[in-house]
Amino acid sequence: MYKHELRKLYKAKRLEQSPQLVAEKNKKIHNLLFSRLMIHRYSPIHVFLPIHENAEPDTHLIINTLMKDFAPEIYISKSLPDGEMIHAQYVPGMQFLKSKWGIEEPNEDSDFLSSEQFFKKYENEDILVLVPLLIFDKKGHRVGYGKGYYDRFLKFRNDNITTVGLSFFEPVDLIEDLHEFDFPMSYCITPERIWHW
Repeated sequence: MYKHELRKLYKAKRLEQSPQLVAEKNKKIHNLLFSRLMIHRYSPIHVFLPIHENAEPDTHLIINTLMKDFAPEIYISKSLPDGEMIHAQYVPGMQFLKSKWGIEEPNEDSDFLSSEQFFKKYENEDILVLVPLLIFDKKGHRVGYGKGYYDRFLKFRNDNITTVGLSFFEPVDLIEDLHEFDFPMSYCITPERIWHW
């Protein structure tokens, strides 16, 4: 299937799920992440914040466990009108503003790094990036919302990066209309298993 078809289909599938089912799936994804990946080796860890209205995987559960048990440097992003993202270190009690897409973002008082600065700062560290998506395929490619923010962010990536998608659904066989900037993720975690490429 093509990206626009998959986007429409899996947006609808997400919203069909009951809150109870979403909560169960969130817990399973959380547990697989911490039981199967060597989280302690990564700092920084870049985490997207969920759009609750779109029933996205709840990364606040993951952040809480990271802060409690691992204490890495955690980064979250803010989307700019030009399609780029800037990145701020997460601290407990941080104040957020909702973007026009319903994403919680750091407020203007935060200290931000550009995407290039972020990867330059941590060029000698093992970096973990949790990547939002709607669906993925069996080769590790993802379908996002189509804005290209993560493609532009990750074009600066180093060889020491591990990318992990979080998905409520198992993969489709193939995304038919990939382009040159579509790179496979390292892992994708569903409620049932971890996919690795």
